[in-house]
Amino acid sequence: MRSQPSRRKRGVVLTLQGWQRLQRAQRQWEIQENTGNSYTLEELSELSGLSPNTIAKVQHRQVAVDRQTLESYFRAFNLTLSLDDYTNPDSDNLESGSRVMLKGQVPLDSPFYVERPPIERLCDETILQPGALIRIKAPKLMGKTSLMIRILDSARSHNFKTVTLSLQLADADVFATLNQFLRWFCAVVSRSLGLPNRLSEYWDDVFGSNYNCTDYFESYLLAEIDTPLVLTLDDVDVVFNYPKIATDFFGLLRTWYQKAKYADKSSDVWQKLRLVVVHSTEVYIPLNINQSPFNVGLSIKLPEFTPLQVQDLATRYQLNWGTQKVEYLMGLIGGNPYLVQVALHHISCQDITLEQLLETATTEDGIYSDYLRRQLWNLQQYPDLVTGLARVVMSPTPVKLDPIQTFKLQSMGVVRFLDSQVVPSCELYRQYFSDQLGQLRLNLIQEHRLTTIVSINAVDLAAKMEADSEQTQNLLDRDFQVISQLAQQYEGQILKSFGDGLLFYFPSTINAVNCAQEIQLTFIQITPPTSQPRLTYRIGIHFGDVIFNYADVTGTGVIIATRVQAETSPGCVGISQTVYEAVRSYLPLQPIEIGQRQFEGIEEPIPLYQLTL
Repeated sequence: MRSQPSRRKRGVVLTLQGWQRLQRAQRQWEIQENTGNSYTLEELSELSGLSPNTIAKVQHRQVAVDRQTLESYFRAFNLTLSLDDYTNPDSDNLESGSRVMLKGQVPLDSPFYVERPPIERLCDETILQPGALIRIKAPKLMGKTSLMIRILDSARSHNFKTVTLSLQLADADVFATLNQFLRWFCAVVSRSLGLPNRLSEYWDDVFGSNYNCTDYFESYLLAEIDTPLVLTLDDVDVVFNYPKIATDFFGLLRTWYQKAKYADKSSDVWQKLRLVVVHSTEVYIPLNINQSPFNVGLSIKLPEFTPLQVQDLATRYQLNWGTQKVEYLMGLIGGNPYLVQVALHHISCQDITLEQLLETATTEDGIYSDYLRRQLWNLQQYPDLVTGLARVVMSPTPVKLDPIQTFKLQSMGVVRFLDSQVVPSCELYRQYFSDQLGQLRLNLIQEHRLTTIVSINAVDLAAKMEADSEQTQNLLDRDFQVISQLAQQYEGQILKSFGDGLLFYFPSTINAVNCAQEIQLTFIQITPPTSQPRLTYRIGIHFGDVIFNYADVTGTGVIIATRVQAETSPGCVGISQTVYEAVRSYLPLQPIEIGQRQFEGIEEPIPLYQLTL
């Protein structure tokens, strides 16, 4: 009997031309019918009569669908499907294309993973060492997770146990207290190891959370296993948003690392533990150098691809590229791993030529359009980052930004350092963001808004700078990072920084007052008056009219908040009458009345109050 050939799945996928036609029409429809907001899969389902899953298949252009499906999708936006809009794909090409992961990690068996020597070798060697600690840091989409899974695979090849914990999985409630966070942490690791939760046996409030957590690992988790354990903590950036928890938790990791080196009876147990810490941003919180895990172990900072690596990757995509084409591509996107992979994937699939990519990269129907729009949306949530990045992309020379702005923009991958200043990470970002932020500037001219403004100012900074400028500047940078992290927890957004002060706005007046009090209490706890040098701050809060524009924030709300701050005693929080009236029924305040003050440019005197901490 003659063997029957395998049946090929019939169907079609969109061509690049068809995809671009559909995108343009959909975007125009969104502007006219949906106030400019992108349609969700569910909304597209209602418009087209197709299921969300089918729409996702059409958009990905890697899984074949029937022609009637494309006709329905096109018809939803008053388009007629033409022969040039779709093609009958070759099944083999689809299978090879599906191996390319344009988002997330590159699979272990993928031919498209690019090694960056000697990083992989160093990680493989280090993870075998008793009590090892590996720290992987890079902006988002630089390949941290892809490297991480290869470290874990290497560990498993030596019969190590592995646990990967993404801190993005933790609910906000988990970070309410250190005790709650560490109990969650221990419970998750227990479950991942297949061990029963025995927190009730090892947790005694008399000893404190750090001791309990350490004892749980030492006396239970590590004692129960007979092979080394590689514990990988992914997305630890999340903890940076909770300075009090972060200080204790990272100090705890440092202690565990040191326990393996003590050469005492517990060292053998702790030598089983190998830590891998993965994060995208700088460490904003002020960790004591003797408590930080970020200055011990093996530090891995993932670099961009080199021209030789890009050329090698192009060869794996079966592209016969010389150095000139590599230079053209890298002239636009640099060596960003994600951007390079996306470009080579689409070019190898014949969706687009290199020449077309260079011309359309920043357009609405370019291959990077979705990615760039997401980056822009993320930026728009933080007015200070919009302002900072606009300065960078519109300047022909490197720019010096506020350290916090620099760290956050660098963590997004949109800027890089050049001689202690910052420039766009690549030409793609310069072109796209200079145009988009230029348009945004026109939309932000003279926008009036009633909001709560918090003005924070360092006391006697000039005299302290004169006495010891380096130490004072370091303290100021540290404190500004702490203040920004605390403000973020209370939904505050930085408006601008100016030498010795910061200006924030808060959607909630209650949150603003709670945040200001916690800032002052935090500095008291971090540096008691009898210990090391410290800076003291005054904080003023006012609810009123503010004028936002692209370059600055002004208005009576800003003026009064600044004046309230100047009238407040060092180390205290001052509030205006409007703030007091807004929160008096909700917060247990014991304000001291400062009295009425007449401010220049303000018609009526304003009663002021000072809060006791």
